[in-house]
Amino acid sequence: MKADGGDKGHCEMARVRSTEETRREEIVDSALRLILKNGFYNTTLDQVAVQARVSKGLVSYYFPKKDELFLAVLRRMIERLEADLEACYRAETSARERLRLNFQNLFRSGVRTRQYYTVVIDFFGQALREKVVKEYTHEIYDTHLRYVEWTITDGIRAGEFMPVDARTSASMLVAMMEGLVLQWMFSRDAVDLDAAYAMCERFADELLVGVQPAASRLVQATAEAV
Repeated sequence: MKADGGDKGHCEMARVRSTEETRREEIVDSALRLILKNGFYNTTLDQVAVQARVSKGLVSYYFPKKDELFLAVLRRMIERLEADLEACYRAETSARERLRLNFQNLFRSGVRTRQYYTVVIDFFGQALREKVVKEYTHEIYDTHLRYVEWTITDGIRAGEFMPVDARTSASMLVAMMEGLVLQWMFSRDAVDLDAAYAMCERFADELLVGVQPAASRLVQATAEAV
């Protein structure tokens, strides 16, 4: 009888934890949707509670401070980014094709890309003043650079890519990818995402695969400057 009672109590506790985790995730997802719609500064805990269909008290139970909730949103964004990058990196294909998967992940969906950068740019503004947020934004860039660098390193070892500096090349590729996205979002004369994808493809081929003296010199000069 005692064992049965213990098992029942354990199961009930497990269900409570599962329910709490689900509610917490729903609150974070609701905050994310509101930030996408209204921006960080125009989103309140009251609005999050209404969106999540819970009381404000329950929101405060999981997130006593507004900043804690919005850091949880940023953490969710980082987790999704890392999952996407991990999937690209673990794909059973060549290093060059894995880079293409990275480009496709960024440029294939205008809605998805705009949503991601709308949130991230909001947080970047805070990162200039808030140390905790700055650490998260560091993690975003470090994560992206790390996976691209690993892919380039694999390509060099396999003989697919020229023996360039992998870290510098990764920095240049990420800078180009994100720079094109920002142009697409904010410039009237910006290229569309299909054109941005093609530009990244061409740049990667020139930088890593083809015999392009200008690109090679640029990588070497940047690496030496660092």
